Amino acid sequence: MAEFPNPLALPDEFVLLLHKGNGTYFVSANPNTATAAAEIGELVLRDRVELTGTAVRLVDSGASGLPWMDRLFEDFRQRAGRPDRPIDLSWWLAGRTGTFATHRQVLVEHGILRRERRKFLGVLPDDRYHPDRGVRGALLAELHELAAGRRPVDERLALLSALTYRSGLVYLLDFDRAQRNRLKSIAETEDLGDAVGAAVAAALVAITAVPAIIAVAGG
Repeated sequence: MAEFPNPLALPDEFVLLLHKGNGTYFVSANPNTATAAAEIGELVLRDRVELTGTAVRLVDSGASGLPWMDRLFEDFRQRAGRPDRPIDLSWWLAGRTGTFATHRQVLVEHGILRRERRKFLGVLPDDRYHPDRGVRGALLAELHELAAGRRPVDERLALLSALTYRSGLVYLLDFDRAQRNRLKSIAETEDLGDAVGAAVAAALVAITAVPAIIAVAGG
């Protein structure tokens, strides 16, 4: 089995998967929305939020040591108006503008994306972000092994699978039909048994309930 040396949070992993070897990336109608969904998944993994249907409530806003997450907590508190008030996940995701760029910068700081500064027509910024092929390849290999039944599902991979399926990346990253169906079944919480807890299962249901953001080749 390929092993992914994982210093990254779920939204960082998702943004890494979006990047292509030539420095461009797969884009969607709003890549911020899918990345923000990955942020919610990370908060669930860390027991920071509680999901009921598509309502999300912040239950622990203590310092995380991650600047992006601490800023997210502050944003959530401002939007909710009071600490115990839940907000609708679809509304929350739509308001998380700039999320993709935030996590792309995290990857640059980790040395996992290399920024190539460019100008289109000598004027307009047209930077490229080249992924570390080994790190991205290991992450993608994990997903392929999971989709092929050669790796057991865990909570992180279940959420990453759901994001990959719901974003449409499953059609762009060389998964065959059987593998796509496997990731779909994980996203829809079929046959997971005891592999994930109730909180992650609720997050999978919520991610599946929000409108899909279909990724397409571009960037």
